[in-house]
Amino acid sequence: MSVSTRTYHHGDLRNCAIAVAAQLVESSGSYDITITQVAKLSGVSAAALYRHFKDKKALVSAVAERVHMTFTHYLLAAEAEVERGTLAHFEALGRAYLRFADEKRTFFRLMWEYRGSAEIKQGTAPAMAAGFQILLDAVELYMTRQSSPQPHSPMRTATLLWSTVHGIATLRHNHLLDTFDENVKAEELLETATHAILEAN
Repeated sequence: MSVSTRTYHHGDLRNCAIAVAAQLVESSGSYDITITQVAKLSGVSAAALYRHFKDKKALVSAVAERVHMTFTHYLLAAEAEVERGTLAHFEALGRAYLRFADEKRTFFRLMWEYRGSAEIKQGTAPAMAAGFQILLDAVELYMTRQSSPQPHSPMRTATLLWSTVHGIATLRHNHLLDTFDENVKAEELLETATHAILEAN
């Protein structure tokens, strides 16, 4: 994917720069970008960008936050199509997770693998938590509808579900899911695992 020079409208340089930086990240597969690169592609001076981002870390933090927000939108769009708190709800969220990993491959890898600085982690924490909160809310609603006592807390169950879908998505992302089972399908595997986790609770 090539990164083209963008012009920006008055007062929108910050968002323009984030979009350009995100394109650079996606095309290069790395967060190793510079203020100078982004400024040049945005059609402004580096000094102009420093009025919006105090340094590269601040710019990278904004990009990481944008990626997590995009991911959250995938989940919200998926759950809007089904009844919340049902097995279909979890299946829709899981498919959205897998779809994001396929459609946004570079971002999927970087949003979880990038370690960065404590400042970047702190800056992206709310956006990162938003996606997990959607799953946690779904688990809490599902559990309120169950008549029998639940062996695990909603948080633990949500963590089990997230770990499962992330593992499947990551294995498929790395072309390793069919290493031992050549007939495996990610969506079918996830559905089986999701049902097993929820029915065990």
